[in-house]
Amino acid sequence: MRVCSYYDADVKIMPTVTSVMWHPNPELRERWLREYGKDRFSFEEAREAQSFPEWWLFPPQKAKRWKWLAEAFPPMVAYHLFNKYLRRRRGLVLLDLFAGIGGWSLGAVWTERFDRIVMVEKDPEKVSYLWRNFRDLGTDVRIICGDARLVDYDFYADVVVASPPCEDLTVLKFFSYNPTNKGTVPLTAFVADLVERLRPEVAFYENVYRLVLREMLERRGWKAWRFDMSEIIPQKRVRLVAMKRWAK
Repeated sequence: MRVCSYYDADVKIMPTVTSVMWHPNPELRERWLREYGKDRFSFEEAREAQSFPEWWLFPPQKAKRWKWLAEAFPPMVAYHLFNKYLRRRRGLVLLDLFAGIGGWSLGAVWTERFDRIVMVEKDPEKVSYLWRNFRDLGTDVRIICGDARLVDYDFYADVVVASPPCEDLTVLKFFSYNPTNKGTVPLTAFVADLVERLRPEVAFYENVYRLVLREMLERRGWKAWRFDMSEIIPQKRVRLVAMKRWAK
């Protein structure tokens, strides 16, 4: 299977996709104009920076497609992490929590290591797009539409990945004058508890970089680090990535 990679030494590294959706800071836009010759970016440029292929389907509404893309985990980064840290090369089962538009799972498909992928996503519209985007990729896919906390995990997964919603810990939250955490920390605790119960070969976690999340995961035995994704994709995207492994 052809892996869709946009990383090239000659490609200009874009700002974070979340920031190019719309940014009110005129000084920042002036800097982009100086560095990139433009003060805004197209959806197609942002999609490539997130490493999704050009045929990947998004909703037609402008605000929604931008939001979905900005929230997504870049599949090329998933591809990189799987190839770097997974010991086995074939026959794996992936559990993708908070699947969104399928970035982790697409990266898994590209590795050709996974025989089965189970995605959990509670937004019915995103689930419909997951079906449309994954149905012809040649991997056995099961998509569960529901709250990840309420699913009966009656199957074994070799690999578990999770990127819980992070809006309540982002900078944009503070522009709303309501910085109270509403979900990211409890959802992170849920992921850690579930992984402890399922004991996969390896688990990966990703979110905005915040010490409260890193310290929580490290207390539970995860290895966590500040990960600059511009090493893999053409985008200035610094995130928290964590991993936990069990000997099999």
